[in-house]
Amino acid sequence: MTIQTYLGFDVGTKRTGVAIANSLTTQASGIDTVRHNNDGSTNWAAIEDIITKHPADLFIIGLPLDKEGREQEMTFIARSFGNKMAARFDTEVVFVDEYLSSSEAKNQLKWHYAHSSAERGDVDMRSAQLILQTWLNES
Repeated sequence: MTIQTYLGFDVGTKRTGVAIANSLTTQASGIDTVRHNNDGSTNWAAIEDIITKHPADLFIIGLPLDKEGREQEMTFIARSFGNKMAARFDTEVVFVDEYLSSSEAKNQLKWHYAHSSAERGDVDMRSAQLILQTWLNES
């Protein structure tokens, strides 16, 4: 039995949350938040560092759709990120509807840490974890 590793991404314009899971445990865990460059471009050096430390067989990218399932500006940004990831790292990408993942992550972090506002980086990482866990549960 070959164990596969998966990396999940909650793509943002300022930060991207990253989570990891494998096919044995099927339990996602947040591992990092990448802060992007000041000009808004993707911090590829930080993304590459994570992928070097955690080689993955598949990337799961959150696809931000609105409540009616329609695409929006961030949908284009997430698709573009996923396409660049596939080409740059020669790894398959799967997109998962991430509707409400950030909202759910905020709720979980407020409860877990018992404070009124969770750190944005923590929220992004938890969102990536929720996106990846959604995919694991549905696969």
